[in-house]
Amino acid sequence: MKFSHNIWTKTAIFILSVVLLSSCATVGKVELEVLKPAQSPTLVQLEDIRLQNQFLKFNKKQKTDFENLVKYDKFRIDSLVSVELIKAVGNEMQATEVVKLQQIDSLGRYKAPENSGILLKNVDVVSEVETEPIYVNSRGAYYAAVRVPYKIEWTVISNGAMTPFTYQDTVWAEGYKRSFDKLADLVRFNEVIKYIIRKTGVEFAHQLVPHWKLTTRYYYRSGNNDFQRAAYFMDNGDYEKAAKIWKQYSQSGNRSLVENALLNLAVYHELNGDIDQAMEYASQAAERKNELAVKYLKTLQERKEEIKQLLEE
Repeated sequence: MKFSHNIWTKTAIFILSVVLLSSCATVGKVELEVLKPAQSPTLVQLEDIRLQNQFLKFNKKQKTDFENLVKYDKFRIDSLVSVELIKAVGNEMQATEVVKLQQIDSLGRYKAPENSGILLKNVDVVSEVETEPIYVNSRGAYYAAVRVPYKIEWTVISNGAMTPFTYQDTVWAEGYKRSFDKLADLVRFNEVIKYIIRKTGVEFAHQLVPHWKLTTRYYYRSGNNDFQRAAYFMDNGDYEKAAKIWKQYSQSGNRSLVENALLNLAVYHELNGDIDQAMEYASQAAERKNELAVKYLKTLQERKEEIKQLLEE
């Protein structure tokens, strides 16, 4: 697979947050998205992926097909979850920019894939009221709890071979409200649905294809006035100006400032997508027994292995 030079790291988002280390050096953190390899990379071809909602394809029903409203409402919830699952998986795959989706069939309208595809086979979400709405005087609000067992089944077809994925668990929906119109609002049932989609849709996609993950890197903000000035540049996204200051101090005679500057330069180069250069600076700082650099170097080594894995997919 071919990747551009800077695909390993997405545009960094700076978040100001300082903590005090035992050495009394103030550090800040910067968040960035890194590309992670698929957990089961051999199951799908990244150039030809078809998503289909077979739950809806083979379960097209009308309201009159159900003997009561309870069963009809359950079917509506299952159908809604099935559509949102297909969308969630599709969005995760498209976000990587290395996956080519041939088809996203969220309503099960098209012919079923034969040799390759990702198929949503079954959705079964049950809601069982455990605690009917009661008024809790100490809270001045109503309380209720609903038990929600669920089972989601996927099948991945690759070169005619089928691999099933089943997600089955039970979650609880509960909540307090001073007033409510529907039980679902009281127990925040929509949050449970979001959880199920994340666990059985988003995380399922991560099994199959590379995905972006938000991670945090730490750098030194204090040491002298110049380091504080560099921190100001970082706060405003001007990483080049910050790096110029750190480069100057990486060659100074102050041991503490040297190792801090080396660590910061490592972070700067990772932000730019240059993992090799980041490892070089982190290694120099680690050799000086910089605790932050020792941990960071291990992280970069792991990223290096992940990049190797991505190239082999």
